[in-house]
Amino acid sequence: MKPTDKAGMKYTNQRVEILAFLREHDGHPTVDEVYDGVRQKLTRISKATVYKNLKFLTEKGLLEEVNVKGVSRFEANFIPHHHLICRECGSMEDFNSEQLLDYSMKIAEEIEGFTIVSTSTNFYGICKKCKESKKSEEPKKSGESEDEI
Repeated sequence: MKPTDKAGMKYTNQRVEILAFLREHDGHPTVDEVYDGVRQKLTRISKATVYKNLKFLTEKGLLEEVNVKGVSRFEANFIPHHHLICRECGSMEDFNSEQLLDYSMKIAEEIEGFTIVSTSTNFYGICKKCKESKKSEEPKKSGESEDEI
């Protein structure tokens, strides 16, 4: 059975290639990154087609959309996980914690009148790359020579 059959939708080359690209690539690509990747196989595909299909596949539950700094990013990873999001560069990586997931679901059980089926937590901070970049840009203290730093 094709993944598209499960969602009760029409099987198209564009949708299959978009899903394949997202399943083969770790991370959380933007529309532009998905477009660049899918265009390797479907050279005549337009960015508008990629965008419309990403939105459609998300609505059908085959993709997850995460918005970071006003930019939509997509993933096909439905294994429960959380995200680490850098406030400086917008990079995002998955963070797996069964303990956090269990704790979140335990709290969710106490919510009346609403059935929780999954949970995801976003942690915002500054990534290692941005921290190191900031550190190298810090001004030298007055009175220090090049050799002391």
